[in-house]
Amino acid sequence: MNILEQIHIESFSQFKKWILVLTIIFAIFLIDMDMNHKKPIMARKPDFVYNDSKEFIKTLNDCISWLEKDTIIYKNIPREITIAQAVLESNYGKSRFATQGNNLFGIRTWDLDTPHLKPFGNPKSIFGVKVFETKCDSVKDYIRILNTGSAFEEFRQLRFKMIKNDNIDVYALVEKLNRFATDPDYVKLVKATIKKLANERISNTN
Repeated sequence: MNILEQIHIESFSQFKKWILVLTIIFAIFLIDMDMNHKKPIMARKPDFVYNDSKEFIKTLNDCISWLEKDTIIYKNIPREITIAQAVLESNYGKSRFATQGNNLFGIRTWDLDTPHLKPFGNPKSIFGVKVFETKCDSVKDYIRILNTGSAFEEFRQLRFKMIKNDNIDVYALVEKLNRFATDPDYVKLVKATIKKLANERISNTN
């Protein structure tokens, strides 16, 4: 075998190796594309449409999923808490603030130049309840408040420890939300709502 033939054979061998490597890479790419294609991807903010309490919770869950898709885990609020507070504050989305202002959490504003609703029977109130473009926007603002508000620093510290230890205790976290409302029994009410919703889920699966 002369030197040219040897070079030709070695080059062809290297060529086959590269073809094999590229084939494997392409196959992995196709598998990955196929798996991603099967994943449910919400390209836009979900519509917040509901006719009863079950539909309210489902569409609220969809909204939370959409908001969490680009959020790090340390900024997420346990869903049991978010849903319980929304149910408690808006009566499953049926309250005046929810229907007229898309506000599921009674979030207030002291800037009366921004869209707002005054508390019923108190048109001279120095604060208003925020009006949002959509109900999902009010969920986004609620999450922002818990993640940035000075009143919820202890909530954030405890949440960080729980996530780090992979041990979330929603009832202990709720204890740190006592400043979310002026009602002295607010923490008890949120806990009771979490338990009520959990019992309803269990009964619905039986």
